[in-house]
Amino acid sequence: MTATQPAASETIALQPDESAKPATGVTETPRRRLFALGLVLFVSFAHYVVSSWYSMIAASPVSYLPQQNQARLMGALVAQVGSLALLWYVLSGQHRDWKSIGWVPEWKDIASGVGLLIGSRFASRLILIPIQISYRSYFGHYLAPKSLHGMLGFGISALSIVFVCVNPFFEELTVRGYLMSEILDLGGSGVLAVVLSVAVQMSYHLYQGLEHGIALAVIFFVSSIYFLKTRRVAPVVLAHLCMDVYGLLRPGL
Repeated sequence: MTATQPAASETIALQPDESAKPATGVTETPRRRLFALGLVLFVSFAHYVVSSWYSMIAASPVSYLPQQNQARLMGALVAQVGSLALLWYVLSGQHRDWKSIGWVPEWKDIASGVGLLIGSRFASRLILIPIQISYRSYFGHYLAPKSLHGMLGFGISALSIVFVCVNPFFEELTVRGYLMSEILDLGGSGVLAVVLSVAVQMSYHLYQGLEHGIALAVIFFVSSIYFLKTRRVAPVVLAHLCMDVYGLLRPGL
């Protein structure tokens, strides 16, 4: 051994200690991720599901006074912001962010969102036409939409505007972006992700009656297919926002 060659023990000492490196990219087990998914869905939607089913099976239509509607809006806003905070907490605990569930907004999402809005509304009308024709041939009259004025007649106020702006983010980031991403990332099929997403979202919209329910199911299905193909949730949020704004502004809701 020459003087310029280090000893073997010195060579080993100069090598970095791999075990001393901090762990990066830590991910939770599939079981814990499924538990977190179930927890987020339960906290976010359980109360809406119970309310929706009660309204659907109630003997008389459920209606609220204007003051009650404002209180319901405030309660819904608190619940939705809290649910989004829980979702952020779960994602950050898994070393993930909003990008991992498809929230990567770009300017082109405006055109995509408008196209998704038009396409989903057209698809819902296309499905409803043969259903209405079949219903009329059997019952002698068309399927009438359920009046939602008593439940959703919030009127235009600062509170209702804030709610309309928050609600699309709450629903689409949770039911579309998070739920579908988890199912796909954990090895589930695209069909399963779409079916579960639509089923969860429909479970708390049943109060809107059969005609509205069919139209919404088609819209949710188209939105889920879009997310499955693109893994981008911003256009879906934008399309949902446009529908909620229209629902707030249109007369005779």
